[in-house]
Amino acid sequence: MSVYLGQLGRMAELKCPSSQQVQAEDLTSFGTTLGGRRKAQVVPGSPSRTWSAQLSDASTPDQVGAVMAFINGEWGNGPFIWVSADAPGTNMLSPRVSACDPAEKWGVVSMGAPLLVGGAWAGRSYVANGSPNIFFGTQGPGASAPGEQVPVLPGQPVTGSVHLVGAGGYCRIAFYTAADALISQFNSTVLGNAGTATRSWVTALAPANAVSCRVLAIGATQAARPALTWSDALLPWADGQGCPKAVIHGASRDLVMASRDPRGGRYSNLGFTVTEVG
Repeated sequence: MSVYLGQLGRMAELKCPSSQQVQAEDLTSFGTTLGGRRKAQVVPGSPSRTWSAQLSDASTPDQVGAVMAFINGEWGNGPFIWVSADAPGTNMLSPRVSACDPAEKWGVVSMGAPLLVGGAWAGRSYVANGSPNIFFGTQGPGASAPGEQVPVLPGQPVTGSVHLVGAGGYCRIAFYTAADALISQFNSTVLGNAGTATRSWVTALAPANAVSCRVLAIGATQAARPALTWSDALLPWADGQGCPKAVIHGASRDLVMASRDPRGGRYSNLGFTVTEVG
């Protein structure tokens, strides 16, 4: 098990986390009126998250050093892309994008009604409005195409999926270089229907020069719950665990062994905090 931190094309693998906890900030505040009624005020948007991670007691100096390189400023102040231990096997998209947040729709796409997907309801969806493509995520600064950029590991499999409505509609994943130039794209053979939602999906290997990918729906009239995983097979849908912008701080290290003998061990554990920003 590993976590990753860095920038597109420069993702550092941080090995052997022994534990990871994530906490989302509470966007709800409560108050009581003079009449004794309880009221709730909710701040719109997705809550920012904070991860507390711990390396194992058997962490070697180079493994600890890979984390400390970020904390000591070797890579600058950030923000950085953070890939938590569970994101590759659940959903690499950010929470807002995976939930079709209104702030993340792009171009002529409109907000749609709840959509029944796999026997459960998705609370939001996007509807194609004069365009054959439905993108997930807005076009960031300097991006050549709309849709959230998700980091990939060259030569490793990626599976993208979208629940979509529309006869002949399908999921597509596209790979991009460090300059955000399109390298290749792969289309699903699982086609949509006109009346009900179908989970269309496709698996492909990231090209050698790929640093990111995007998922989109082609030829669909409505789509919801997109997902991207670092896997060679379709996995159950999960809400987005991706984090495009974060800072790392709060290091705490406990020494386990510090032998000067080359045959001896030099081990310590390291705790650190990753806080989502932006």
